Amino acid sequence: MPTLRAGARSERGFTLIELTMVILVIGIVGALVLPRFGDLLERQQMRRTVNVVRGMVRQLHAKAALTKRVYRLTFDLDAQQLTVCRLENLQDDTCEADLSREMRGYAMPDAVQLLDVVSPEGKKVREGAAMTHFHPTGQAEPSVVHLQTPDEAHVTLFIEALAGRVKVVYGYAERDKG
Repeated sequence: MPTLRAGARSERGFTLIELTMVILVIGIVGALVLPRFGDLLERQQMRRTVNVVRGMVRQLHAKAALTKRVYRLTFDLDAQQLTVCRLENLQDDTCEADLSREMRGYAMPDAVQLLDVVSPEGKKVREGAAMTHFHPTGQAEPSVVHLQTPDEAHVTLFIEALAGRVKVVYGYAERDKG
């Protein structure tokens, strides 16, 4: 059995130089990983926003056909939010907000900006409100929605007229003229 001599230590510790090197390595790794983590959060918020718009379009397409009513999806570029309402009377444009859980409004996250919306007539709306209507016949007004992140990465959403689906294109894209 080993015995200890006077003045000998039974445990070895770390030296100050070893601890300093470990802290330095952790700092370097943190400096490299942290910016990528921020980009990851922005991409996640963009994916979530795209999925919310897809879900709203699918729901409105189905709900309009099922209830035989016209629904409106409003893109508010000033407030950076989406809202849904049901048109009661097409002549006076009265719209009743749909407050159901799946149709409640959606505020754009900080990392995603609603840049512009192109109407079916080809008019590009950059401020105010742009609207897409979903009709009881199963048709939606074709629209193009452009989203942007703070680092200026773009995503384009094409709302298809007949299918009630959203086609996603990464980058800033325009609808074909043909």
